[in-house]
Amino acid sequence: MLYIFILLVPLIAWAQVQILSNFPLRRNNLEKVITPKNYKEMVEIIKSIDDVKDVYVMEEEDKVIIYVERFPIVRKIRIVGNRAVSQEEILSYLGMYEGMPLKNVELSEPELKDRVERFYMDRGFLDAKIGVTMESDEEGYVYLYIGIDEGPVYFTEGGVYKGSSFESSLLDLQIGLVKGRVFKESLFRESIFLLQDFYVKEGYWDSFVYYEGVEKIKLNRPFYWVLFPRDKAVSQNPLRWLGFLSEGISNLFSHPIGTFKALIGMGNVARPVFQVIEGKKYEVVFQGISFFTERELMEISHLKEKGADPFSLEEAKKNIVDAYHRKGFFDVKVDYKREGENRIVFIVDEGQRYRVLGEDMDGEFYDEERFEEMLKEKLERLFKEGYTLAEGSIDKDISRDEKVVKVRLNIRAGKRQVLKDLIYEGENREIKKIFSKYREKLPTIFDSRLIEALNLDIQRYFLQRGYMEGDFETNVKVEEDEGNIYYTYIYTVKEGPVYRLGETVYYGYDKTTSRELSYMTEKGVSYSEDLNDRTINNMLNSGIFTGVRIDTFVDRDKKVVHRLIQLSEDKRGLLDISLGYNTEEKLSLDLFLGMKNLFGVGLSAGIKYRKTGKRELYDIGLEDRFLFSSRYWFRTDVFKNYEEHKSYSLDSKGVNLQLGYRIGSHTSVGPILSLLHNKVDGQFINVKKYGLFLLREFKDDVFSPNRIHYNSINISVANGDTRYTKLDISTFYMIPIVRDVKLSFKVAGGVVEGGAPIFERFFLGGFKDLRGYSFEEIGQPNGGKYYAFGRMELLFPLKGSLIGVVFGDVGKVGQRMKEVFKGLKGDMGFATGFNTPIGPVRLDLAFPLEHGWHKKYKLYLSVGYYY
Repeated sequence: MLYIFILLVPLIAWAQVQILSNFPLRRNNLEKVITPKNYKEMVEIIKSIDDVKDVYVMEEEDKVIIYVERFPIVRKIRIVGNRAVSQEEILSYLGMYEGMPLKNVELSEPELKDRVERFYMDRGFLDAKIGVTMESDEEGYVYLYIGIDEGPVYFTEGGVYKGSSFESSLLDLQIGLVKGRVFKESLFRESIFLLQDFYVKEGYWDSFVYYEGVEKIKLNRPFYWVLFPRDKAVSQNPLRWLGFLSEGISNLFSHPIGTFKALIGMGNVARPVFQVIEGKKYEVVFQGISFFTERELMEISHLKEKGADPFSLEEAKKNIVDAYHRKGFFDVKVDYKREGENRIVFIVDEGQRYRVLGEDMDGEFYDEERFEEMLKEKLERLFKEGYTLAEGSIDKDISRDEKVVKVRLNIRAGKRQVLKDLIYEGENREIKKIFSKYREKLPTIFDSRLIEALNLDIQRYFLQRGYMEGDFETNVKVEEDEGNIYYTYIYTVKEGPVYRLGETVYYGYDKTTSRELSYMTEKGVSYSEDLNDRTINNMLNSGIFTGVRIDTFVDRDKKVVHRLIQLSEDKRGLLDISLGYNTEEKLSLDLFLGMKNLFGVGLSAGIKYRKTGKRELYDIGLEDRFLFSSRYWFRTDVFKNYEEHKSYSLDSKGVNLQLGYRIGSHTSVGPILSLLHNKVDGQFINVKKYGLFLLREFKDDVFSPNRIHYNSINISVANGDTRYTKLDISTFYMIPIVRDVKLSFKVAGGVVEGGAPIFERFFLGGFKDLRGYSFEEIGQPNGGKYYAFGRMELLFPLKGSLIGVVFGDVGKVGQRMKEVFKGLKGDMGFATGFNTPIGPVRLDLAFPLEHGWHKKYKLYLSVGYYY
């Protein structure tokens, strides 16, 4: 044991506490927060760190030794040869990332190799060859290298079914095989169950199917299905052709070389191979039936699932008799016989169907299902009316002589349950507000969900205010009259002491300084969950971290809450190259080279170049999203920009400086200063602009948002070669209304006064605003001093990632305010496209709302969301 301690790495030490570990811990601030008084609480925090396997404590007279056993950590992952799929996709499938603790110590090179091979088999690369090497160093860091030879991509042609008597095309349909789709090996391994079900339905109850493997074929003929994979299972869908075409386009973009080779007859296809043992085909015949069909009785008998042994046949007979009884055939007689080994004959004497005597179906044929539905509907109606204890049954008396069934729905409603009041016995104003929100709905039909929601709000209040011992008791007062039971819930709420905010332990940061972390961390004297929420939001918005997790540790003896913040830093360097397209600017190229977290603070710098058909931009930017505080941020850039507009060309260069103050999690306000040198059609205009902005931007998901809020107000004053003031207001919302259906709308307006040059005036028209009109058509030739604009869109799914959109725009530009709202311009149209990680790729067709609209349509192709 002494030898082990000699080898341990001392991390921090002082007179009474010493921390040792088998491997160096990642950067943390333990040395600043741990003390002889709180080391027991800190040990519990250390145990919960993801990197830590276990913690041992040795207490001696004059010191405490804390030994931390750390997992190995994946330091670096390098993947080469992955041309068709990204490294992120492979690592996501493996569940690995740089910086993760390697908790699965048995994860070996052969196991990783097998996983990557399965990954590629499911993406059509059936010949992929994988090599995996794992190395570790003495500090407990693991280095993973994966080499990949992908080989060709295989497309699906058709299935091979050995031993089957059915047509291959029919069996392809049963397993969902789509000719021309990228071959997915695991899909066909699982499809044996679909084949088995098919054979059982066809009467081969003893059949057996297993997956044999893959037959790979090198093409010597064109294979056009890759551009139009046809799924026969959706042949009745009116939008099926769009779905087939979108999948063909996906093949072309995802695997351009493989798709091209398949089209010219040099590609590769694969066939799943199944071995089928059909066995005997059983034939079941039903004689004497008229009410049920043979297919219905076959399903009722359950012979397909149970087989044809004597016990199953007796059970099938009983099932058939019960089914007839439920439909009013109370004299039915059922028997069966076997003719040979494979033929089973059921002889049914249905008899006369009984009629109903009583209730709403008097004189009609008896149908037990209809009575069950009637009973269910009546009970549901009573539940809605507050009779939550209502119950019922179907009473029937069968008269075989008269061939009738006397039926009565026996319903016992009980008393109506009413939630009369919710009473809070206390003086806390905030708790009173919580209760007042619910008391507004009273009295009402008793609903336990309302009580549960109130209880959750009270518990949320405790956490938000730091009442970690907060609790409440409820007494229920019950009153009754002839038809009702009234419930009054009386709450006694005990907040208990407010817990103090204790130590904050940071773990896992590398380049960032602890001072910068403190700027991003929301603090307070008392603990509150809001502090944690705002801290996470600050750290993610800093752009420095890819992951943030906060765990809390409650010390009930000392009335303190400690926090552990585990961090994953993003890479400091960033190179981004992207291509885009839209109808107005044509092909666009964006290049960005940047560094973030410079000098251990939130300072980021970048060089940007953008080239489109109408614009060329050079930009050097510098920003700090937490300028020595959690409240302040700044952004500055030096730029040179060229823009082509409908009636002028603008060549500008200058400096912008923006300082922001956060007044909320997503809202900032602050000043703007710009020094601009502009050249407009040979005329030079130099101005200084001073402004103020208010900005709120929210997305519930960075890549696939369901909800977006974007609100901005910009006020600026310019002087220099000309003087003018400008106000621009815009609000954009995208919200979900039902599942996968979203509504978006934008309202914007602006005014400019004074000697504003043409590039500061307003124009409308084009794919960003009035889509039924040409680019900047509204406001020609010199632009307007006022504008107003509105847009509404409904986005809905079509098939897979394919989406549809219907929209309408309205707006106007004018020299005076009253001109804007006279003769408003409008358009309407629809769009289709598909969702991608960078936003929707869509094709818009817009028509102006004016005479001859059908001849003046505009077509736009664009990518992303436009606020």
